[in-house]
Amino acid sequence: MSGDTLLRQWALLKAIPRHTQATVAELHRKLVEQGFTINKRTIERDLLMLERLFPLSANKNSKPYGWRWARDAKVMDIPGMDPPTALSFKLVEQYLERLMPRSTLGHLGPHFSRANEVLAQARGPLKSWTEKVRVISRGQRLQEPIMQPGVLDGVYEALLREKQFKVRYRTKSGQEKEYVVHPLGLVLRDQVAYLVCTLFSYDDVLQLVLHRMSSVEVLDDPAVRPAGFDLEAYIRSNQFDYPEGGPIQLEVLFEAEAAQHLSETWLSDDQRLEPASDGRVRVRATVADTQQLRWWLLGFGDRVEVVAPAALREEFRHVAERQLRRYSGKTALPA
Repeated sequence: MSGDTLLRQWALLKAIPRHTQATVAELHRKLVEQGFTINKRTIERDLLMLERLFPLSANKNSKPYGWRWARDAKVMDIPGMDPPTALSFKLVEQYLERLMPRSTLGHLGPHFSRANEVLAQARGPLKSWTEKVRVISRGQRLQEPIMQPGVLDGVYEALLREKQFKVRYRTKSGQEKEYVVHPLGLVLRDQVAYLVCTLFSYDDVLQLVLHRMSSVEVLDDPAVRPAGFDLEAYIRSNQFDYPEGGPIQLEVLFEAEAAQHLSETWLSDDQRLEPASDGRVRVRATVADTQQLRWWLLGFGDRVEVVAPAALREEFRHVAERQLRRYSGKTALPA
């Protein structure tokens, strides 16, 4: 076999799809586009020969025949997949699965299988690396909400193809509503998947949680994207922290132990830490005025005191008064 023939047949093997079918004419076009001078008859002869050596499948019940790799065909990797590459695929499978469209995961399935084989045969520290790495969220761990079958696949398909979709959606009040959705992006935060989108013909960018969706129907109409919309810029504008206003000059007093982590993970570039006369730590920083900021501060309980701005201090004073009334009352049931 000449070198030209080997290169041509190797290119042909790579051109044969795994999840769909390709006719001889389609495979011929792909090889011509790569610079091979070849006719369809040669392609047919190559396929018949390669079928005896590789797990290829031809649908010969209709003409023209459709060629594809067998569903259980293993990945042919030249050069072979090395352990570090296999480890990368394994971590993608473990931690990025929910971020990837099902269609993409289907294409990567054979690579995941091959990665598992390589790691099973590997020796040394890489073999057990996946047992030594975990991703956890900060704060109280919550169980993942139950998602209706087909919702994730439908949303992924619409987002990938940039199509509108129709959905039945349960609002916070429990009402069932039907929306026509223009998907813009998907954001995963802890256990919850959020779809950033617009509805109907409106330009307002909203967030819908996937676990409140049911009966997703992908439409043929293209999704309309608001002019200038950028998902990263949307996230950086604190839309997932539920903004209450613009930037504020925050000043708080922390118990020294509670403030220790702020010397390593700053609130902002202009953060300043100063010792207070009573042994606490005074923290000053320019931060976004958000609900997330309030939840974070409230999580420290009596180990933090809001000093400024005055409106935020007053808000926290009312919160403390309401808590005092509740804890001082007789509303709690006996143990």
